[in-house]
Amino acid sequence: MKYLTIFFLLAISACNNNSSQTSRSSNPAAENPELPAGFADFYQKFHSDSLYQMEHIVWPLEGLPNNADSAVVAAKNFHWMPEDWRMQHQFDFQVSEYKREIVPLTETIVMERILHQSGQFGMIRRFAIVGGDWNLIYYAGVNRLMQ
Repeated sequence: MKYLTIFFLLAISACNNNSSQTSRSSNPAAENPELPAGFADFYQKFHSDSLYQMEHIVWPLEGLPNNADSAVVAAKNFHWMPEDWRMQHQFDFQVSEYKREIVPLTETIVMERILHQSGQFGMIRRFAIVGGDWNLIYYAGVNRLMQ
């Protein structure tokens, strides 16, 4: 539980960093050149412009809360609401204890996993083209990963 609390606090801290602190964050297109056209530009703007971010989330957003218990996971009906959303900023993966896996599932859907180096905690996001623009369509907050 101690590690979960530490990871959660670090993740919240990373999400609350201002954009000048995240300027060294790695470019997802550099990590994975197979990402669909336009995704890297969307990703950068999504993390640096709060209004753009709110406009590019499909509300209510399907997902899981941070530290989800087994009942919430089993129910599969949790949704994030705009009034509960906190602006998400890019992690600086070059200096953090986290790594990112970002892969295109199709030409219009990209999945991102942000994992703690221990492999015990992580979060998942899915982005898709909806109405001609990239949008966040799923967000599972920081949770213990099943081994």
